[in-house]
Amino acid sequence: MLSTLFIGFTGGLITGISPCILPVLPLVLAVSGGSRWRPWQVIGGLVTSFSLVTLFATTLLNALGLPADILWKVGIALLVLVGLGMVFPRVQEALEWPFQKLPKAGGLQAKARDKGGFVVGLAMGVVFVPCAGPVLTAISVAGATGTVDAHILLLCLSFALGVAIPLLAFALGGNEVGKRVDAFRSHQRGVRIAAGIVVIAMAGAISLGAPAWLQQKLPSINVDATPVEQDAPTAEGTPVPAFAGLTGWFNTDAPVDPRTSGKVTLIDFWAYACINCQRNNTHLTKLYAHYKDYGFDIIGIHAPEYAFEHEADNVRRAAREQGIEYPVAQDNDFATWKNFGNRYWPAHYLVDKHGMLRQSHHGEGDYAETERLIRELLLERDPSIALPEPIEAADANSAPRSPETYLGTARAQYFTNPDYHDGTHQFTTSEPPLGQYSLGGTWTLADQPITAGPHARLRLNYRAAWVQLVTSGSGTVRVHRADGSVRTFDITQDGTVDLVREPDNHTETIELEVSEGLSLYSFTFG
Repeated sequence: MLSTLFIGFTGGLITGISPCILPVLPLVLAVSGGSRWRPWQVIGGLVTSFSLVTLFATTLLNALGLPADILWKVGIALLVLVGLGMVFPRVQEALEWPFQKLPKAGGLQAKARDKGGFVVGLAMGVVFVPCAGPVLTAISVAGATGTVDAHILLLCLSFALGVAIPLLAFALGGNEVGKRVDAFRSHQRGVRIAAGIVVIAMAGAISLGAPAWLQQKLPSINVDATPVEQDAPTAEGTPVPAFAGLTGWFNTDAPVDPRTSGKVTLIDFWAYACINCQRNNTHLTKLYAHYKDYGFDIIGIHAPEYAFEHEADNVRRAAREQGIEYPVAQDNDFATWKNFGNRYWPAHYLVDKHGMLRQSHHGEGDYAETERLIRELLLERDPSIALPEPIEAADANSAPRSPETYLGTARAQYFTNPDYHDGTHQFTTSEPPLGQYSLGGTWTLADQPITAGPHARLRLNYRAAWVQLVTSGSGTVRVHRADGSVRTFDITQDGTVDLVREPDNHTETIELEVSEGLSLYSFTFG
């Protein structure tokens, strides 16, 4: 949210000091006299006008029902064009051309001169659209990828306030302020170029999934702020929270609502590249196959942990590969995640036939206990039912294993290299302690992934039976095992790759040679 707010405010501020302010200046100066509150009323009208126009455009785009992936990509492309327009004047002229048919300042000045300051501000909002149109369009399209919420509202307001600051200075100070601003405006070309570069960079950050990562953080804040456990939205014995914002349903002819289905339903929050979720899914698919004919259902709520997990085709492919046949929906905006106050992958919530929550469980394990409760609720639903024999044995104590290891700077903690921060670095490999890793060669570090450069290597000291790597892009990973064997993995799609898969837990140090351009996200262990 901070990155997109910065884009909106910067774009508004640069617009406010750009040459297109000149046709509006007479109107601004015309209202600078009179009541001391009049300039503030003008700015209030301006902010209202901008915000209403943008929110209307966002709502209209949402109503069209266009695919979210397409809108998201168009929004990113428009933000890049806006950045290019700030750098190259001819591009800016081309972007402004479609908006030139809108009302000009001359006619509105005469009509608004004797009206209240707020009305003048509303008029100025329309007059300014030829300057602001491209940026507002980009913001509107970006906002249409989800619901119109506090995020898009703040984004609109940040742009309007960015424009309002220089205009308020003119309105309060009149001609004297205008003379003093001339010196700053003489350098506006350099400022616009710098701002354009920042906008393009921010668009790149958004395309890599920065907003999604921030959305994933929001539920933790909300849940931690709940002081009384019984008041949590998923407290046992309370109605199941409503689903919200779900898209891309599959394995079902229509969306499923556990509040009205009349079935015993297990709601599972998962992400397909999460190895803990994959292990959990092997149990859920067995339970579903075993009890689906007895009034039991599972709804998989896919909440993406990484940017590439937003893609519907990737989710469907992963569900097929993991044998998931129960209904699944995508929660790309984390709306249902927030309604449940969820914080974990995987997490499940068991609902009885009346739509009441009867169990919540975070993480793996306790499958026998979950099956016991499923059988109990199925018998409550139909006391005459003859259930098959249980399939889950009592959970054995699992052997200790290395924790999930994130590589991006936002969550990395098990690295041994100094200067582990965003940017491109040349590293020297060391011998990592158990549970840690060391980089060698050239790597570009970012908040989520690290991307291999020339001679990129990674040395990992782990304890587990399985080692899985989450990757993005295409290339190769050569794994050097402790026994001297070498295996090459060809990476052709975003997702996970099993680097090591042994029957028993063991301790080992492996070294990876990673081809240039391939991005790595995390190691998970089983």
